[in-house]
Amino acid sequence: MRDIVRLPELTAGDVAEVGAKAANLGELISAGVDVPAGFCVPTSVYDRLVKPVVAPLTGTDPLEGSAVREAIESIELPAALFSLLEKAFHEVCPDGGGVAARSSGTSEDTEETSFAGQYHTELGVRTAEELIVALKKCWASMWEPHAIRYRERVGVPHSDVSMAVVVQAMVPADAAGVMFVTDQVVIESSWGLGEAVVSGLVTPDRFVVSRDDDHEVESFPGNKAQMIVPVAAGVETVDVAPDRVTALSITPEQAAELAALGLAIERHFGARQDVEWAITNGKIRFLQARPLTRDITVPAEVKWDSPINGAEWARISICDSWLPEPLSPLFATTLFPRLVDRWKQNWSTPDTAAVLPDPMAGTINGFAYIRLDGPLNKYPVKTAKLVFHFFRFHLARLERKWRRDVLPGHVRRIRELREIDPSGLDVRGLRRVIDEAEELSAKYWALLGGLAWYWNGGEWALHKLYAKLAGPAAGDEGFAVLLQGYPTKTAETDAALYDLARSAEPEEGFAGFLAEHGHQVYQLDFVEPTPADDPAAFRATLENYRGGSGQDPRERLKSLAHKRDALWKDVESSLSSSPARLSALRRLLNWNRRYSLVRDEALYYFTLGWPLIRRGYVELGRRLVVAGALGVDEDVFYLTGDELAAALAALERGEQPTAHAEVVQDRRQLRERQQQLIPPARVPEGMRVDVAGIDFLPIAFLGRDDSGEDVEGLRGVAVSPGLATGPARRIASARDFDKLQSGDVLIATYITPAWSPLLGIAGAVVTDTGGALSHGSIVAREYGIPAVMGTNNATKVIQDGQLVTVDGNRGLVLTERNGS
Repeated sequence: MRDIVRLPELTAGDVAEVGAKAANLGELISAGVDVPAGFCVPTSVYDRLVKPVVAPLTGTDPLEGSAVREAIESIELPAALFSLLEKAFHEVCPDGGGVAARSSGTSEDTEETSFAGQYHTELGVRTAEELIVALKKCWASMWEPHAIRYRERVGVPHSDVSMAVVVQAMVPADAAGVMFVTDQVVIESSWGLGEAVVSGLVTPDRFVVSRDDDHEVESFPGNKAQMIVPVAAGVETVDVAPDRVTALSITPEQAAELAALGLAIERHFGARQDVEWAITNGKIRFLQARPLTRDITVPAEVKWDSPINGAEWARISICDSWLPEPLSPLFATTLFPRLVDRWKQNWSTPDTAAVLPDPMAGTINGFAYIRLDGPLNKYPVKTAKLVFHFFRFHLARLERKWRRDVLPGHVRRIRELREIDPSGLDVRGLRRVIDEAEELSAKYWALLGGLAWYWNGGEWALHKLYAKLAGPAAGDEGFAVLLQGYPTKTAETDAALYDLARSAEPEEGFAGFLAEHGHQVYQLDFVEPTPADDPAAFRATLENYRGGSGQDPRERLKSLAHKRDALWKDVESSLSSSPARLSALRRLLNWNRRYSLVRDEALYYFTLGWPLIRRGYVELGRRLVVAGALGVDEDVFYLTGDELAAALAALERGEQPTAHAEVVQDRRQLRERQQQLIPPARVPEGMRVDVAGIDFLPIAFLGRDDSGEDVEGLRGVAVSPGLATGPARRIASARDFDKLQSGDVLIATYITPAWSPLLGIAGAVVTDTGGALSHGSIVAREYGIPAVMGTNNATKVIQDGQLVTVDGNRGLVLTERNGS
């Protein structure tokens, strides 16, 4: 095939040479659909120029692919190819308009794998020279960490893939978006270019259109505060006029016309379709089409009902910021209940079991909950014993037990287990290793459940008493400043990363850094890779430090310590005539300083076994793939514990395990839908835990306030003081970490230890979950940046790139639309 092929020349038979994206555009043109002019650089060019460069490097850093990407972007294109590209570019844009360069991988946009969003798209390319840069970026995107992991998950060998690039004239869209042709036609639309929809910049308008000849349309307006438009230098994100933010971006008549064309495209391809489209001056044009690889469902009302009749549940303790997303079936039925049960065993006795709920851990719509109902008032003597044992455990001198008895043995044994190669064990031996690591982790957490009362109780007391004790010297920023600037494991990790970035060969030391610190998790559910498996947060911070945009963590600590000491001098001076108040405040601060450090160290080692546990399960999944029971190794996380045990037992007996491909696919899709939900703190709402007429539930919700939108802006819990203004950057997962730039306001559902390095880059942080006592709040305070947590819906309300002000003193997040 020639090095440049015009889109009208392509058909479905050219997939191997141009990828499905390009071939599908050729098919759309042959079907009479309006497609912008363009051409394709086929896979033969990638194979000739890129593969010889890539082949020697693919074993050097298979996870990050950074060496491969750098090598690709350094390739010099032959003069003859440049000349062909320049000529084709000017044919597509004779008047000097821009083009879009889109990756078209050979495994992309197929019925089995979409690779949607995995590869690069460059918009607003204005010159042939810019096109060369965009072309190499598209090629290099095959070696981004998330693309590598996606291929591994869907079972596509890295050596089997190649990359073509589609170049199309940019459409100056009035409105654009996506369309899913399924049992109904679902259209998502926004102002300007469709990138605002596919990138998640806005909450788009949604139209649901019937498949019959009448094409009845239901409209659901979105929140479209910004749009992406073409400009001379590429594309730009601009604000939408206030009166258009919630106005429909297309008419119902246009939605019906789109649906009719979508159904025609479905008939042409003989399969349900995922289509991207744009409208300019009333004219509909299609930018790409691919088969749907999963069902698109219209959101329905979700009921938050107890799975057990009459049971009452709360998202407390481990369930909130540690488990912010729907659980995988494997975690929900193995380690999660074990963590809760081992904690319960520390303060319950056989004769008090009758007043405790069983099971105590469960899920509702996939989300983790602790069950709190029980016949407490029916058995007053047993309840009294239970309360006594509960407080005796939680108020005992647990720090000594943790530091002397639990921590050394936990660290030593987990490190011994990590030295074992899981691939060298038989099934029974591998299960024993996983089981021991899980049991060690559960027993460690069980002790932390009691130790947490020391740091939570101390901070709650400080929160309640500080203003009264400090008087006028308390200031607007509160007590948090007096707890900042102390060395912690978090700061130690960040300093090690900074030193690595400033070293002569940072890549050489990165593996050792991950071995030491890569166990800090993005969340507890092992369905998500740990930083040891996917070091996106560390990588993003490392690159910022290498670029010189991050401050030395030690200098940051010194600055915070100076501010802390200056405030304390003011407080001491103000209270010089009130020695009793000064003494009480000093003791309270000393308590909190001590247990903040204990907390940081204790939680740092809690997940030491997670990389081992996860890799053990992945190895079991690999063996079930070989046996034909699963499609890819990570499907194992979508089996229940009992299903996994049965499949492995069949393997040990030499029998064929039951195939689970269909049920795994259903559960993956269910979890994707559940990830859009916001779980309530209590089920049912308004529940109480009464003992002798006293509601004990507020104790479990220490540090959590009401949240949501009010007249001033978005309200949450003020957890780290200060005021900062910057562009919002919505970070949904590790895959998005490289989007965060220095000074951005990090908007996330949650923050866990593995996110900590990002706070060295961010100017402020806002989360949906968490409160004053969550680990994320402590970390934000250690980094000295303003933070508001527990807003409930910041990720739904705040648009990516929107200018926001975070008021960490008052717990407010103000957007430019409500007076920031």
